[in-house]
Amino acid sequence: MKPTADHAVNGHSAAGGTFGGLARLVDQAPDAIYHYDLATRQLRYCNERFRQLFGAPADDAGGHGRQAILATYRQSSFELIGEALAAGQGEGRIEYSIVGADGKTRWVDERWKALPDSSGRPLAVEGVIRDTPPVRMTEAQFTRSKENALIGNYIVQQGRFKYVNAEFERISGYRASELLGTDPLALVQEDYRHHARTNAIAMLKGVSTTPSEFCVRGKSGDTRWIMETVSPLVYEGQRAVLGYFMDITQLRQMQDNLSSIGLMVGTISHSLRSCLTGMEAGLYLVETGFYRNTPARIEEGLDVAQLMQDRIRKLVGDILYHVKERPLEFEEMEVWRFAKEVAVSMETRIRAANIDFITRLPEGGGTFLIDTEIVRAALVNILENAMEACIEDHGRPKHQITFEVRTDPNQIHFTIRDNGPGIPQDQMQLIFQIFHSTKGRRGTGLGLHVTRKVILRHGGHITAASPAGQGAEFSITLPRRPPEDL
Repeated sequence: MKPTADHAVNGHSAAGGTFGGLARLVDQAPDAIYHYDLATRQLRYCNERFRQLFGAPADDAGGHGRQAILATYRQSSFELIGEALAAGQGEGRIEYSIVGADGKTRWVDERWKALPDSSGRPLAVEGVIRDTPPVRMTEAQFTRSKENALIGNYIVQQGRFKYVNAEFERISGYRASELLGTDPLALVQEDYRHHARTNAIAMLKGVSTTPSEFCVRGKSGDTRWIMETVSPLVYEGQRAVLGYFMDITQLRQMQDNLSSIGLMVGTISHSLRSCLTGMEAGLYLVETGFYRNTPARIEEGLDVAQLMQDRIRKLVGDILYHVKERPLEFEEMEVWRFAKEVAVSMETRIRAANIDFITRLPEGGGTFLIDTEIVRAALVNILENAMEACIEDHGRPKHQITFEVRTDPNQIHFTIRDNGPGIPQDQMQLIFQIFHSTKGRRGTGLGLHVTRKVILRHGGHITAASPAGQGAEFSITLPRRPPEDL
């Protein structure tokens, strides 16, 4: 429809007749129709439906009402059309929302076309604006809700991502452009892929309604726990899967912490009870030794009580370090002096247990920067474990523990080995895990876990080896200067 200049001003033909009847017919059309002049930037014509949508007064004499609503129309649509014209497009279709004169939000579908001059330069734009059907409006609202949802959601079609929302991007660390067209299972950690796929199929078939929980690996390499539900839908005319993706990492961490606390309380209670039982036995020996005047029995009882006291002290220290990490307090230490202090603190106890204690310490060795207190406690913990292992090993007539320290320009190397019963091979991968102990009920499973934590906090590393029949060996390496980011 291209109105003449005559009837475009007022919506009526000056000559009446055919053009006047056509204008009245257009004015009664259910769709909004307009003619916009690009040169004057004025609405040269708009029908009644257009005025209703954009809030123009019914009395449009002189076109003032049309110009009054031009700003509203520009905000809604014409900026988009202007971009299309600048890009060389001659026609197009757009969807957008408007707030009508009645205050209601409507989604509309606009089809427009440019009217060029003889040289092809656009002079005006004519368009038809139609109310979006309720179903389409619902789809648009659904799309907006998905985009703004606080839960990640996605659409998968033919095994590839077709859509992801902003929260899904945040959880995964990937942009939508990096995800679209890729296999969604690639985000899932390998150990969980079969589980995630099986559960998704069960939900799609209606066999299960239980959300699936699994781990995904983000773009930065971080691991997150996810709770997922999926359901079938039709997307762009084809079968697809709609998934909801909730990050439950913090919830899982809270659950793990609660489980750890419960396990800690149980293991610590048992350990304390064992120590108290030993203490009672030691005091009984002391009491009966005095009663029977047997010094040897008194000495034995005191040794038992001292051993139980040392175990309680070590247990309390491990608990305090695990529960509340304090900031590291670095100080410059001579390697030889530090190693000698550690050896001296254990030498008497080890030799008193009839175990040979062999030390190989460097002469000099320079200095290194460490938190002296907690590194010393970590090394003593390993030496105490070696001593206890030798004491309880009755299959060898003579035991020995070696404490060796070596240095190089950048690192300090500590090696502690014993010829006790060693560590079972099926336990080697577990010895540094919290609450895992090779001592059975006598151990808390905190000592080696805390020791490893101390070494890692200094930027070092610790390894363990236990060749069959040759006892156990722990190797610790610490940098002379801890990394700057500690």
